[in-house]
Amino acid sequence: MTKTTIVGWTIFLFGCAFWLYGYLVAGHPSLIDWHAHTPWWIADYLPNLESEIGMLLCIAGMVPMYWPTSENK
Repeated sequence: MTKTTIVGWTIFLFGCAFWLYGYLVAGHPSLIDWHAHTPWWIADYLPNLESEIGMLLCIAGMVPMYWPTSENK
């Protein structure tokens, strides 16, 4: 496992924890009105700002995990 993959997993797990925190507690109002723009089953997963940031970190953490490694090491 490369260092880049470890960084990606760390960001992903921190994002999951932050999303779960935002999903379970009443936090700040969300930046996007998800109920107006998406189906209810998507909007229920992003109720506040904390859950939005957590989901963003989850997606951003996947980039280094699956980024192709250079073969010239």
